[in-house]
Amino acid sequence: METEIYFKFILSFGLILLVARLGGAIAERFLKQPAVIGELLAGIIISPFLLGQFLFANDPVIMNFALIDGVFSQNGEHLSGFAPMEIISQIAVVVLLFVAGLETNVTSFIKNSFTGAMVAIGGVVVPFALGVFSAMYFFPDLHMAGWLFIGAILTATSIGITVRILMDMGKLSSREGTIILVAAVVDDIIGLVILSVVISMAQSGSVNALSAVTTGVIGFAVWLGILLLGVYGHKYISKYILTPFKSSGTMPVMALIVGLIVSYLVTLVDLHPVVGAYVAGLMFASTMEKEEILHQTRPIMLFIAPFFFAYLGMQVDLREVWAVIVPALVIVVLAIIGKIVGCYFPARFVGKTSHNGAMIVGVGMVPRGEVGLIVAGAGLIAGAITRDLFGIAVAVSILTTLVMPVMIKPFFKPKAEANAKRLP
Repeated sequence: METEIYFKFILSFGLILLVARLGGAIAERFLKQPAVIGELLAGIIISPFLLGQFLFANDPVIMNFALIDGVFSQNGEHLSGFAPMEIISQIAVVVLLFVAGLETNVTSFIKNSFTGAMVAIGGVVVPFALGVFSAMYFFPDLHMAGWLFIGAILTATSIGITVRILMDMGKLSSREGTIILVAAVVDDIIGLVILSVVISMAQSGSVNALSAVTTGVIGFAVWLGILLLGVYGHKYISKYILTPFKSSGTMPVMALIVGLIVSYLVTLVDLHPVVGAYVAGLMFASTMEKEEILHQTRPIMLFIAPFFFAYLGMQVDLREVWAVIVPALVIVVLAIIGKIVGCYFPARFVGKTSHNGAMIVGVGMVPRGEVGLIVAGAGLIAGAITRDLFGIAVAVSILTTLVMPVMIKPFFKPKAEANAKRLP
């Protein structure tokens, strides 16, 4: 029965949230690591590639991706591999980034925008070069588009994962955290241009650089326009969007609804929804109602965000990774080194941060997470990479995400100790 399938979605949603919560609690209490690590590992364990297939006998919905193939009855549009649970995952990360935008100091964001942009450029150029050359070494028979796709995967940065880890550590509003956020946004726009070029090459054999750059410029202009709307038009936002809902107590919910709508609108210029969610949060962070909105939307984020990280972990098929383990490990190491080196020097010498501060920025840009998987998926669909190369992309996305919290914690400790010494 169709209704039984609907009910299974409810059960699966609840079970994934439960396992994510348990994994996060174990990571924090016993492993002394951020909850996101436990949530990711929990997702890997319960995935349909491991325990999920035994506990629920390969049920297509429960602890699974519930992929749907078919057509819409109204317009006949064909669906292939449509995953309803993915929608919940995307809503979860959108809410996370909206709250991150709310928690950001807008003045500090603008002040560190140039440094963040330089960090983003360094964090794209160095990993891209390392990715291309390593792909040429390990896969010499692959065509140019395939090599470029590996480079594109290494340029990605998962802003959602970095934001969650900085939140857990209470460092999101630090200067280093702000630089990372600026860099991650610019990184997404640069990555959009690179991805457009590589897909064009894979599909047509030629490069339409002008079209790709135009797409990036339009995306940046839209993003900047929304930010400036918040900075200079926050009084009108309060008056016309927020004030009408204050008496009913639904004003914070209205702000979140606007955040969801902006997340979709930026996709019309090919930006990722999380970029729109973050700038929508920044827009409301400029208003007088910021604290009230944050107070009531943060619990929503805490409820749903773990689902995103557990669901991301569920994408990992360890068999694909194991099949290409040697080149995968080498490329993972290069992916880590590339981001740290490429981001460290701009943060250190352009932003004039301390050594520890520059390392925090570099390590904070390391996770590829879902963004790396999205780029890899685009390459697989375009025929630029094979399943084994997709396995490498999975390894890069997951391992860079898992090591980041462990790597970044030591660089925060010296700062905390220095601050403690200044206290009387």
